[in-house]
Amino acid sequence: MAPIDRPQFLVEDLIPGGVNVIAGDEKTGKSWMMLHLALCIAKGEDFLGHPVRQGNVIYLSLEDTYSRLQDRLFRLTDEISPGKVYLVNKSATLSEGLIDQVTRMVEKLPDIKLVIIDTLQLARGNDSEMSYANDYADMEKIIKFARDHDLTVFLVHHVRKQGDSRNRFNRFNGTKGIIGAADTMFLLDKENEYTDQATLSIKGRDLQYKELTIRFTDYKWELISEKTQEQISQEHTPEILFRLIDFLRARRTWKGSATELLEELGEESVAPNVLTKYVNQYRMSLLIDEGIEYTYRRTHSEGRVLSFQICDGCDGRDGQEDNSR
Repeated sequence: MAPIDRPQFLVEDLIPGGVNVIAGDEKTGKSWMMLHLALCIAKGEDFLGHPVRQGNVIYLSLEDTYSRLQDRLFRLTDEISPGKVYLVNKSATLSEGLIDQVTRMVEKLPDIKLVIIDTLQLARGNDSEMSYANDYADMEKIIKFARDHDLTVFLVHHVRKQGDSRNRFNRFNGTKGIIGAADTMFLLDKENEYTDQATLSIKGRDLQYKELTIRFTDYKWELISEKTQEQISQEHTPEILFRLIDFLRARRTWKGSATELLEELGEESVAPNVLTKYVNQYRMSLLIDEGIEYTYRRTHSEGRVLSFQICDGCDGRDGQEDNSR
């Protein structure tokens, strides 16, 4: 079997090819970000600290007038050369032939690498009925266009007023047909409308979840820091677990109650039941990753006994519970 090629990225390790959707509240700076991205691709300049594939860009800015677009361009750059950004502020809707219009542009203009549609709602039309089937069908038209022409497409979208504590990407307006069809999702989130700082959360098929902290300066979003899923998880991992890992590396094996373990660790700020909860919560992720096998058993005389050992090639099996009396 021939090796499968690595997905082609428009912006290295940040924006893959295919269809990407960026969403955020109104006035968060999504359009400024997209125009800056277009300029970076045209000029071959880094975007948010990442190298780009240089080429020309078609930008459908359907909410703006030409004078507003020109004003934004003058604020961002004096010259677009060597590449070009082709600006469009009127188009048909998806049901009226938008894909055919953009296809003719792509076939006529040289070296198009990116097509930005700002916004998805205007491209769909106000009479588009919200349903999973309709959302997915509209996304499929855009996906086929991107694949047929080997392009990256960016769709600017909105979020719902209410949040979702379980999955922040569920805030995207519409049904799950949109986020389910998209190759990559970007969520631009500000704590309030007065701050110049925001979080850009990225989740996709071809790259690991990551969060960028960015700042809006001189009409451009600039990178402050970038964190991977592993770094984010580590930041939220209770400190007691790292102390436990160091302890077990030195001991290689240990068995006893949670109370006894806390005594040996010299830890007084964590309750035994909390430690047990942490260990159970992280046993199939952090502990296994560190080569630590954890099991426990509950007896009438000893109560719950925790057992740890450093192992080679842990198989990830669940800790087994013995309820014998």
